[in-house]
Amino acid sequence: MPSPIKYFIAVLLLSCGVSFVTAQELECSVTINTELLTAEARDNLEDFVDQVQNYINSYTWTDEDLGSQKIQWTVSISFQGSPSQNRYSAQAFIGSQRPVYGSEKNTALLRVLDDRWEFTYQRGQQMLHDETNFNSLLSFLDFYSYVIVGLDFESYREGDGLPYLEKAMNVINTARAGGKGWAAESPNTYSRGQYIDELLSGKYEQVRSAIFRYHYLGLDLMYHDEEKARRNMLTALNKIGRVTSETNQPSQVVKIFFDTKYLEIAETFRNDPDPAVFDTLMAIDPAHRQTYEDTRDSAP
Repeated sequence: MPSPIKYFIAVLLLSCGVSFVTAQELECSVTINTELLTAEARDNLEDFVDQVQNYINSYTWTDEDLGSQKIQWTVSISFQGSPSQNRYSAQAFIGSQRPVYGSEKNTALLRVLDDRWEFTYQRGQQMLHDETNFNSLLSFLDFYSYVIVGLDFESYREGDGLPYLEKAMNVINTARAGGKGWAAESPNTYSRGQYIDELLSGKYEQVRSAIFRYHYLGLDLMYHDEEKARRNMLTALNKIGRVTSETNQPSQVVKIFFDTKYLEIAETFRNDPDPAVFDTLMAIDPAHRQTYEDTRDSAP
């Protein structure tokens, strides 16, 4: 029997009259801001966007055939400086999304600002995929590619994303001595190492389970049974709330989930027949209390 992700995509594509072809799974769009760089440092980045997009989009990251339904993600890179020749410090905003079944909408799976990235790049350099050796630029791209594939697959069936999240962890294990942003440091300070450590930790297993329930049994069910879909989504959010209460410490996985989803959550429950649902949302996600209050107060 095909897995739910294969079945979902097959139905979606065939209903649109699209046939399956062999293709890479990721479609990444890269934008850069180089205003803070010297003219020389900017010139060195002349082919940077094309090189990065080609590196990500031409590689086969999984064993799955997704046809033309590629996983969409974006990287917006703001260069902060060039401390030495061909060396850059940057902040990167990472975002990914996937379609919501039965609608024309997309839902965000990841929105995170990675503000401590340093790497070396020389115009025209060869970019070869090699996960056994650390590379300050390519390891970063590998890490987020696997995280995004993992979250996407996990949103369709619980456990399907784990092999790719584990590959992201392998990248981290190779890169931990690579400088700021790689090693797990503190739940209060974002790092790639801390994020994937939590995402794969048994303590946060219910968060991964909630990702599946929220998306596949929630958003994807909205077209068919809106009330049941919202109940499933609320169950998923309560799972995350229990994890927060049990661990009783700041969590990057929980913070990033709610930073990514809070506007969608508020809008989804705007027309819920039980106005007390917003009290639950505010208890689970107090960081976005104002948004939930405003949505509740403006609901019809």
